[in-house]
Amino acid sequence: MLLGSLSFLYEKIKKKNKNKKKNKKISENIIIFFIQENFHENSKTLIFSIFPTVLTNLIIKFTIMNMDSKILFSKEEEYLNNLLYDKIGNFSTELLFRASEHNFNSDIFHEKCDQQGSTLVVIQNEYDHVYGGYSNISWNKNIQNQIDSTAFLWCVRPRMKSFGFKRSEQVGEQAMWNYEGYGPLYGKGNDLWITNKCNENKSSGYGSGQSFNCTGKDYGAKDEMLNTYDQCYCVIREYEVFKIYLFNKIE
Repeated sequence: MLLGSLSFLYEKIKKKNKNKKKNKKISENIIIFFIQENFHENSKTLIFSIFPTVLTNLIIKFTIMNMDSKILFSKEEEYLNNLLYDKIGNFSTELLFRASEHNFNSDIFHEKCDQQGSTLVVIQNEYDHVYGGYSNISWNKNIQNQIDSTAFLWCVRPRMKSFGFKRSEQVGEQAMWNYEGYGPLYGKGNDLWITNKCNENKSSGYGSGQSFNCTGKDYGAKDEMLNTYDQCYCVIREYEVFKIYLFNKIE
């Protein structure tokens, strides 16, 4: 019933506002209101082909691509959604692990997140910096080093940037690491690392710049936060891991 109403509403608005670009945003906002009020988690099973392309992409953008994050502000989530969309197409997310809900235990991280396929890690540290990484390969505590040429790192607070591999590391031979007593690890060195009980010690951090093209300064860390290698060691306030489900990209 709701799906039919949405399609009818879309067609009616489209006819009424034909050639009136100034009303386009109003039309989208009305549709978005219906979507946000009426669609829930099971929207992932929508049959996209029955909708006009514009409406379908709105549904994807405002319901399916939304993350259940307690870290990200709306603008940061929008930036990250757009970054992921450009790299992997349409997607949905499922929260696998939130550190504060599991006592910041790295063993539980592996219990919840290993063998889950593509994941996105979102981290907030003591300086209120928000950053993380994406990988297409599953975490696996039984494999120390994993190759993933599609992995990348990113930050959204205090600045919004993404970081790919250095030219000498394009194959991604050391994109991901798994060690006992650690959570997510990206890059050799490592370029981004989370320790067990990371909320109680200053042993986690980012910025080695050995595999990925970034140092601590690139994340926005100030000089006093960095060591002589431009690494930022810090206490982790929170981190979240999301499973990424991919959909076919709609043109």
